[in-house]
Amino acid sequence: MNNFLNRITTPFSPYESRQAMNRFSSLSYKLLYLFTWALVVLALAAGFILLMNDVFFTMFLHAPASAAPLLLIGAASLGFQVLIRPRPLDLLKALIVSSAFILWGIDQLLAPGWAATTLGDVVITLYVIDLAWMIVDRLKQRRGSERFV
Repeated sequence: MNNFLNRITTPFSPYESRQAMNRFSSLSYKLLYLFTWALVVLALAAGFILLMNDVFFTMFLHAPASAAPLLLIGAASLGFQVLIRPRPLDLLKALIVSSAFILWGIDQLLAPGWAATTLGDVVITLYVIDLAWMIVDRLKQRRGSERFV
């Protein structure tokens, strides 16, 4: 009787519960993986369309055409970070770059003015932080691996 009551109140044993979570995690991982791939492909296609729009035809408005690849690749980068689960410091670096791309995409959609200028300046600062961080890391690695005479 006690075993019967346990089965009613806990539909899954701990093992079954872990299996269900693993299936859910695996399914969500696969969906995020496919979604990230789709965003990358769409971003590349949007970049190609942007260039074709500039060179051969002006079928699309420039602001949305230039914003699309930036927004898509920024979102793909965020999805990628969830997939690879980087160390906290590497995640912070990736979030800086992803945010810069997304904000740059938003900036493309804004009308000229104070907000667009300020957002553009934020994007520039994020890119400068990212590149400076990368340079400093490389210089530290190089200093540790070489002897200066």
